[in-house]
Amino acid sequence: MTLQDTLAFMPGHDGLQPGESARGRVTSVLEFRAGDGPMIQIQPDYQLSLERAPQSMVISWQEDGQPMNAAIPVVEFNQFIDAKQIVIER
Repeated sequence: MTLQDTLAFMPGHDGLQPGESARGRVTSVLEFRAGDGPMIQIQPDYQLSLERAPQSMVISWQEDGQPMNAAIPVVEFNQFIDAKQIVIER
């Protein structure tokens, strides 16, 4: 991690450092807007692959057999963890 990355890093409730990954699970309907795009809804019990970026969490999942992914700002991801809508299963 460079000095610039260190300065830009926003710690989150996920406990991960940039570049680290983990698995997670959605426990209740998860709804968010990825950037300026449409609302995204992920159903309970979906398995997530999580990869930490300096100020966001990149999540990947399968929906109807199709790979999906989105980046969620750390602040918003923290809210999902606090509400127990996402559980990290390292």
